[in-house]
Amino acid sequence: MSRALTPDERSILSRLVDEVAPRAEAKPGSVAALQEAAKLLVVFPASNISEAVIDARSEAYEIALEDVPAWTVEAAAKRWLKGEVAVLADKPNLSFPPSPPQLRALALDEWGKARAALWRYRRLMEGRVERVVPLKGRRSLPKVTLQAFDPKCRPPADAYPG
Repeated sequence: MSRALTPDERSILSRLVDEVAPRAEAKPGSVAALQEAAKLLVVFPASNISEAVIDARSEAYEIALEDVPAWTVEAAAKRWLKGEVAVLADKPNLSFPPSPPQLRALALDEWGKARAALWRYRRLMEGRVERVVPLKGRRSLPKVTLQAFDPKCRPPADAYPG
């Protein structure tokens, strides 16, 4: 069941969109993102490392963070320092700085949350109700699709025409 938004609800949603949109639609900035990563790395100083190692690490972080906004790296660094890294499946050692892929994963998670929130707020502003299909009402996946994800149960090569 759906209903029209009240003026107060529309006002609240409009403010939420205005708050979230700059973050969700932020452009990547590799220099600013690297500066945020550097702040985090200063907290975990490494002793006796050569210039070559420093250059290689810098390049690795630059590659990992080149397409994410700086605010996401800052938020990811805060999560690392607080130990809020459950999204990382590899149980990281928080006594060391995050690797470039770990920092990237946390940054992308932050950006994804902002983008999802913006999408939901805009969808509500349009008056669309989110469609949720209960588990019992969902159709099961075709057997061929399920087998594609299980290497032990691959169908014969002729099961896929073309």
